[in-house]
Amino acid sequence: MSKSSRVTGPGRTLDWAGLVPSGLLLATGIRDYRDGGSVGWPIGGALLVLISLWVVYRGRARRARDSATPR
Repeated sequence: MSKSSRVTGPGRTLDWAGLVPSGLLLATGIRDYRDGGSVGWPIGGALLVLISLWVVYRGRARRARDSATPR
């Protein structure tokens, strides 16, 4: 895989795609908690959202660093 395909490839899409299931888990966990369920579900969903945001941030920083290096 060439360097340019790593920078503009499917990595960015996959980074952002992780937010969808974690957001759904957070929403479901909040709904279940309001209905008397365990507090663990919204906490777990919130942790997954934070991890997904960290992955997006790390990917953006890595792509910015890779594009700033001379070729």
